[in-house]
Amino acid sequence: MQAQDVMNRSVITLRPHMPVAAAAALLVARGVTSAPVVTAEGMLRGIVSEVDLLRARSTVSDGTAEHAATAADVMTPEPVTVRPTDELTDVAAVLLDRGVRAVPVVDGERLVGILSRRDVLALTARQTAEL
Repeated sequence: MQAQDVMNRSVITLRPHMPVAAAAALLVARGVTSAPVVTAEGMLRGIVSEVDLLRARSTVSDGTAEHAATAADVMTPEPVTVRPTDELTDVAAVLLDRGVRAVPVVDGERLVGILSRRDVLALTARQTAEL
């Protein structure tokens, strides 16, 4: 089984210029722990996680600085990614070895999906139930 067989194609994304407060609100509203940062053309530029947002919040010295910060300011550039054709066992190893909760799935630089530990766990649970 490959990443493309399990990945979520409906990805919650952020734009580089999105204010940190709006990014945090979106993650909370959608119940996700991270979101890829993409250009208008869908090219991956980074990823913003809850940790990035909390870290940004804790380094703000006054209220105005927080509103000026953008997703591009706090994102992890060059995040760990996988390709659609990567084997799911390899993707699971990446998730565990790199200690990330989700990885963007890219075709070149274009974001095509996201795959989380929960997606892999859900598949494992379904397969176990089928046995």
